[in-house]
Amino acid sequence: MLSKCLASLVAISLVSVASAGDEMLSSAEGKITLNGQPLPKGKIIFHVGNGQFVGGRINEDGTYKVDRIPAGTHKVTVEAVVNGKNLLPAKYASEERSLLRVELKKGKNTCDISLASR
Repeated sequence: MLSKCLASLVAISLVSVASAGDEMLSSAEGKITLNGQPLPKGKIIFHVGNGQFVGGRINEDGTYKVDRIPAGTHKVTVEAVVNGKNLLPAKYASEERSLLRVELKKGKNTCDISLASR
């Protein structure tokens, strides 16, 4: 099953989500852009509740893929630090401030995220 999701706004340790059985897991992949251009580096994190998160790296072409995310609606944060400089506004990297949310269905999901520097 292929679901699509889109975040209108816009870290990585991998955490195994033992509480969710494989039957309720999803994966997310897509492209992250900043001001219409691929975000060349960084991390994407899906905050899955109870202080747990699942994340992955953002590739040079802005693409990412994260597996073993519990199905459901999750807050998302994105971080991008290059040569010690943060490329994104803090509102995207802060779990408390992020307005990014995605709804993931069981199975494979495509979630493109478009960020703006202002």
